[in-house]
Amino acid sequence: MRWPWSKDVDAAQAEARAAVEEHAYAVDRRIETERKSTTETRVARVVRAELERNGYTELLQQAWGGVR
Repeated sequence: MRWPWSKDVDAAQAEARAAVEEHAYAVDRRIETERKSTTETRVARVVRAELERNGYTELLQQAWGGVR
């Protein structure tokens, strides 16, 4: 025999399980996003340093007719 409120309890438990799964997914996405952001920041810093070091030289070479 089931109690009249058993449906409500089952529905609440199912909703709680769904919320836990959504939270776990959101945490995984946040961690992955932070990892990608860190990597992209590192790459941007390296590219910017390379541009500052060699970018102007390349522009001068192009202005004078390129590298022979």
